[in-house]
Amino acid sequence: MSTHQRFARFNGRLGMTLVELCIVIGILGVLLVLAVATLKRARLAANEVNAIGALRTVTKAEFAYAADCGRGNYATSLVVLGQKPPHTIQGYLNADLGSQPTAQISGYYVNVRKGAGMDDSRADCLGNGTATGYYAVAVPIDPGKSGRRAFATSQTNAVWQLYGNLPPPEPFGAPAEPAH
Repeated sequence: MSTHQRFARFNGRLGMTLVELCIVIGILGVLLVLAVATLKRARLAANEVNAIGALRTVTKAEFAYAADCGRGNYATSLVVLGQKPPHTIQGYLNADLGSQPTAQISGYYVNVRKGAGMDDSRADCLGNGTATGYYAVAVPIDPGKSGRRAFATSQTNAVWQLYGNLPPPEPFGAPAEPAH
């Protein structure tokens, strides 16, 4: 094989030009940006679903507490719901929600307090104060990045949402709407 034949083989259209390579890299860059944006939206949605789930867990714990230890009334703190009554094996909430006054769950702060317009009531089976209603909220830790909506619930057993970092005010209604 002569030198001329070897060079002729490399001058053919077997490889990519620099322009073609730049176009391919540009397309890959656009696809990467779209994938990152989709991932961020998915993470926001997952955080919001976890916040709604935490509030539903709090609601179930509040109803169990009211029926068992609260003498028909509700706890005004996550810590009270996390305490173990003397006749049970565990508290009404697990440690990730019931061990501190404000829990951090998937980019959200979750908290419980006495509901607006509700009365203080007699002590529960552990000597903690109770109320005739409760108000539980989940607000994004970093609005826009960890969540776009804030949520709230009460003894009415519905979770309400409001876009932003302020939870739906009591009594629930417009501009807040039920969470789906």
